Amino acid sequence: MVGLYDREGVLRFVGTTAEACLDYATLFEIQLTSGSLQNLPEPMAVRSRGARCPEVRSN
Repeated sequence: MVGLYDREGVLRFVGTTAEACLDYATLFEIQLTSGSLQNLPEPMAVRSRGARCPEVRSN
């Protein structure tokens, strides 16, 4: 995963490749500066313990 950041440091797009981010930047005319593209960690599945939501039953 690669993140594209604008000049203000706001994450604008997340793509699977740097090329996808560059295409997005070209499409929306985002000026690239050094450090605009950064590799992002792969998301992980998180298990949650705790109370489950009660089932909704209609009468």
